[in-house]
Amino acid sequence: MSIETDENKHQNSYLNYLSGLYHRNKKLLMVSLSIYFLSVIAGVLLALFASGPVNNYLTSLVKVDRQILSEKGFNTLTIFSHNLYSLFLTFVGGITGVITVLFIIINGFVYGAFLGYVSTNPIIGGQASSVGSLTPLKFIVYTVPHGIFEISGFIIAGAAGLRLTTVIIDILRKDEEKSYYYNQIKDALALFAVAVALIVIAAIIETKFTIPIGNFIFQHL
Repeated sequence: MSIETDENKHQNSYLNYLSGLYHRNKKLLMVSLSIYFLSVIAGVLLALFASGPVNNYLTSLVKVDRQILSEKGFNTLTIFSHNLYSLFLTFVGGITGVITVLFIIINGFVYGAFLGYVSTNPIIGGQASSVGSLTPLKFIVYTVPHGIFEISGFIIAGAAGLRLTTVIIDILRKDEEKSYYYNQIKDALALFAVAVALIVIAAIIETKFTIPIGNFIFQHL
């Protein structure tokens, strides 16, 4: 009985900490979320009305991704390490602020650009994926299972980077106690840790479950 009580206390303490972490950083999370989804919309619109330049950009991205996968293989570690690199740059970019915002914009824009482009040019799916030509529905189905966690991870990493930015600004102003800076940096690191955990889950789902789930759905449509 006491063991169960201790476990419940630990679970409650973790949940309380995460709840507090969210509420303390809610505004930054909303800013990161807004930047991301505005970038998705911009990517969709640009792909629809400037498909030529967008096609060139997406094709170059696909070539780089395929080269990485051909060298290292399509596995959880490869996907995770690739995403972790971007995640880390998004986080430490908070030292300047601009870099963090830029990485949030790029991540949102790329997703929106792919979605917008396959709306009118489904043939790109043959170049960009292993599931044949993509339609918008196919693109969403084959990205949502892992994308929920991956996108959430990047948005949270963006908030973590922006938290670093606020710390730098406050340090320059020199108007806060040392304990304040400590707590803010601790929050930034905690947010980044949550983001890393999410992209670990995303990498596992992408390599093990996304394609089987997508194939199952389209076999029964």
